[in-house]
Amino acid sequence: MKLLARYLLKELLVPLGVWVAFMFLLLFVMQFLRGTDVLLGSAVTLVDLGRLIAYLAPHFLVMALPIAFLLAILLGLGRLGEDRELTSLQALGISPLQLLAAPLGVGIALSAFMVLLTSTVEPWGLTGVKDLVGEVIQKNVAGDVKSGVFYEDLSDLTLYAQKVAPKGGGWTNVLLHDDRDPSSPLLVLAHKGSVGTSERGEALRIELKEGEVHRANRSSVDASVVAFEKAEINVGLGGSLSRRNRFRSPKEELTPAELLAAAKDAEERREDSRPFLMALHSRMGNAVAPVAFALLGTPLAIGRRQAGRAWGYLLTLGGYVLYYLLSRAFEQMGQKGQMPVFVAGQLANVLFMVVGAFALYRVTRSGTVR
Repeated sequence: MKLLARYLLKELLVPLGVWVAFMFLLLFVMQFLRGTDVLLGSAVTLVDLGRLIAYLAPHFLVMALPIAFLLAILLGLGRLGEDRELTSLQALGISPLQLLAAPLGVGIALSAFMVLLTSTVEPWGLTGVKDLVGEVIQKNVAGDVKSGVFYEDLSDLTLYAQKVAPKGGGWTNVLLHDDRDPSSPLLVLAHKGSVGTSERGEALRIELKEGEVHRANRSSVDASVVAFEKAEINVGLGGSLSRRNRFRSPKEELTPAELLAAAKDAEERREDSRPFLMALHSRMGNAVAPVAFALLGTPLAIGRRQAGRAWGYLLTLGGYVLYYLLSRAFEQMGQKGQMPVFVAGQLANVLFMVVGAFALYRVTRSGTVR
């Protein structure tokens, strides 16, 4: 039995590693393409990209492991069926239940690993991604200001500098038109200027020296002028960050303990705590998915007729899409209070396990491994 277990593990782990690497690369490329306006900015460095990969790696692993595992089961065990090895094992008295042991063991190990990831490094990584992308956006904004060119990428703001020193050295002869308050626009003229970020990283801090502020009032002909030695203007990037930062996912940035604390705080404020609890149970449900896929994928792999790898790809895609749709539907029901959040988080897994157990029973009862 130990020899059989090692042989089955080899058939599962090799394709699992290959498909995890493929899915990881695919997810990263898709995310990169979604954020090209940020990640291909003028201020982005290779160090920034390296940090981004490190921060996203736990999240991508959590996303890639279930589907890669299901694919490894259907292709790995399916190959044994195509080569008639399963028929030989059956002739030696090996039952389908014994073949289930290796995939189920790997599924339990993957689930434990995913629980660890989703409870620790995944929230840390997503928080780091948010901070990094916000930092890159702000650096890009600062780096895109060119000498003698009007910069208008900030909403309702126009910035002009006659001369921009290299590497963020500062601006000379600055004009800033602020139309964020349409009824009272500002025109700021300054001899020198520079840009930085606020302490919380949610705004650009424009520092101006030796200038004056012209304020107009569109409801009347009144206007005012104020001279200053030093002024600071905070340009909030909340709207810009929301539009341009496609990596944000607030609830996923919280650990399970933080989600529970947030739910408790919401209850104390007499607010709805279900979104936080649903996020927690959905995350745990996704972590248990490899176990459900082991129970469903094994009888599908050993009980299907020979149909080649295309059938395995089709089953994997269809199974994962169905799992995702069920999970999302139950999640919405849990958030609306139509079922308990714990049930909503695990119901897709339970359904897959029940169908898998029934399929395994059919394969075992038929006594035929195809």
